Amino acid sequence: MKQKKRRQLGKKITRNGKRFGALLFVGAFFVILIMGGRLFQIAGFKVVNNHNLTAATRLIFMQKETVPATRGQILDSDGQVLADNSTVYDMYAVLDKKQVTKTGKPDYVVDKKDAAQKLSVILGISYDDLYAQLTSNKLQVEFGPKAKNLSVDTYNKIKALNLTGIKFNSQPSRYYPNNRMASHIIGLTNSTQNSAGQRTLGGILGIEAFKNSTLRGKDGIQTSLGNQNETSKKNQVENGNNVTLTLNEKLQATLENRMDVLFAGTKAKSAVAVLMEAKTGKIVAATQRPNFDPNTQDGLSSAWENLINQGSFEPGSTMKTITLAAAIQEGKWHPNATYQSGTYDINGQKVVDAFGNGEGILTYRQAYERSSNVGFAHLEQALGASTWESYINKFRFLKKTGMDLPNEESGSMSFEQPIDQANTAYGQAIRVTPAQLLQAYTAIANGGKEIKPYLVDRVTNPETGKVIYQGKTTQVANPISASTAKQVLSLMAGVVNADDGTAKQYSLSDVGYQVAAKTGTAQISENGKYLDGLTNDIHSVMAIVPEQNPKYIMYIAVRQPQVFPDANIQITLNNVFRPVILQALNDGDDSVKSKTNQVTVPDVKGLSISQAEQALQNAGLSVTTLGSSGTISAQSIKGNQDAIKGQRVFVTASGSVTVPDFSSWTKNDVLTWGYLAKVKMSLTGSGYGEKQSVTAGTAVTGQSKISVNFKERT
Repeated sequence: MKQKKRRQLGKKITRNGKRFGALLFVGAFFVILIMGGRLFQIAGFKVVNNHNLTAATRLIFMQKETVPATRGQILDSDGQVLADNSTVYDMYAVLDKKQVTKTGKPDYVVDKKDAAQKLSVILGISYDDLYAQLTSNKLQVEFGPKAKNLSVDTYNKIKALNLTGIKFNSQPSRYYPNNRMASHIIGLTNSTQNSAGQRTLGGILGIEAFKNSTLRGKDGIQTSLGNQNETSKKNQVENGNNVTLTLNEKLQATLENRMDVLFAGTKAKSAVAVLMEAKTGKIVAATQRPNFDPNTQDGLSSAWENLINQGSFEPGSTMKTITLAAAIQEGKWHPNATYQSGTYDINGQKVVDAFGNGEGILTYRQAYERSSNVGFAHLEQALGASTWESYINKFRFLKKTGMDLPNEESGSMSFEQPIDQANTAYGQAIRVTPAQLLQAYTAIANGGKEIKPYLVDRVTNPETGKVIYQGKTTQVANPISASTAKQVLSLMAGVVNADDGTAKQYSLSDVGYQVAAKTGTAQISENGKYLDGLTNDIHSVMAIVPEQNPKYIMYIAVRQPQVFPDANIQITLNNVFRPVILQALNDGDDSVKSKTNQVTVPDVKGLSISQAEQALQNAGLSVTTLGSSGTISAQSIKGNQDAIKGQRVFVTASGSVTVPDFSSWTKNDVLTWGYLAKVKMSLTGSGYGEKQSVTAGTAVTGQSKISVNFKERT
């Protein structure tokens, strides 16, 4: 009975399975039919829910690639290139013997001894180090810093060796044709890598940083499918624009040369010099020491500061001109009134003159000419603290100038106590930048109108030449009247003309120009305490030339000079000021050209010694040659640059260097020769060379040290 029931149940399950299978078959048939129809529709019309499948498929296989923009150039005012684009190379060696070319030839280093020997000469890496790396068990090796960032010239030299297995990775770079010249202004870039492995340049210092976005341009997007390239019109590359500066390369070269000599001769901690057009605010030359080579980054440190608009400092007596202007404007200036110089007590704290107690009773005119701190403390007291502070603000101290350089400082001031208020009147207890000082002095030079200094003359499209941005003269304040400015200029001229004036060294009376100037000696504060001694001071000068209808303002400062090559540090600064300012005046004034006998320096690089000397002498120049053989490799004043008739030009050749006869040489020329010859010089006295410790004609050695005594001409 039980067995019969089991048979009946099995038949029932079989009938149900057959029915379910039939239903499943019918359902599957209709699904396949529907899907087939849909696929036929898609295949025929290539559209799904209004989406074009052809375009979608292409997008799947289409690749997007960033096309980097070409960085714009930086140029000087005459169109000379100061920063351009280049390529650098990182070298590596393939040692894996499985690496072969398409033709089956070795694509790895085969002759390791030969490769090590040849590469060591070019890279400056020892043969042993190179050979050790080439014989390692690695598949691929690099060779350290000396094999990275290789120039195009070095790359070509190595490629010419035809060494198998020597490979290179290239990356964009920046090339600065003049090396250290104006490096703090032009600036620096670095290379960064995006997620796709592409490298681009970005500015990190100077104009390269300040104008990075306009120099950088905008990258494009390139799309590709198979072997066909399509560039999206919406994302086409926009190359960077060119930036033309106000700098004049000829003036800049002269300033650099003179500052090299000053810095080497004084062994100072730092120095800065700026030449600016008085009426426009254009900076036509500017440099600082120490500087750096942007091509190699030699001299660059993490503590780098641009001394023009960073690294604020107490300016010292150059601030007295601003106090003087405020006193005249407020009717508190009485030039013939007198006071007791030496010391002045303010609430139990003393103001002290640099010249001590020996000057006695002075007039206030003499206070300015002799740079008396006491006299100007009296002037601040006469003005009153609030009035004096208002003029500090009117002249726009403690505010950024907004000039074309990044990371500008605004300065600072201590003004709570009466002694601090008096100190600011002669340049202590207030910190400023050279840019702020230059801007303030434009009010003196321009009839009371204060002009902002600037460096960017224009920005242009490199392809069309269209001017995108035009620099312009910008008046930022009007702190004093025209009559006050005129009186201040006259009093500044007195500092140059007076027998005991602190700026008498800067006279240009021999060429018919009246200089208006003010010198400064500022103490340096560290950890709340002023350092002692002249070697711990900042020595400076601010000069306006000429007094009538000013054309240029020049500021020079040297910080903590350890050696004083002249009897007065202002003589040393004048060795920078005079040649630069005369060249600037020569460029645009026929009257001074005739008086200074301007000549054009011939380019003698590549000539023999005799040919070079003859060419320079024919141009009316004095010439001194360092070297005894070969051709001229360098000259102290570049070819086609202006100089004054009789000016000494130093040229360098190969072979031994001999000591010249320093009789009647100026100190500046002696220092220049010592700097170029790499000889330690010890100078005493002032005036012109009279005696020297090493006889003329003696060969220079690495241990040479020469003493020269100078004597004034009677």
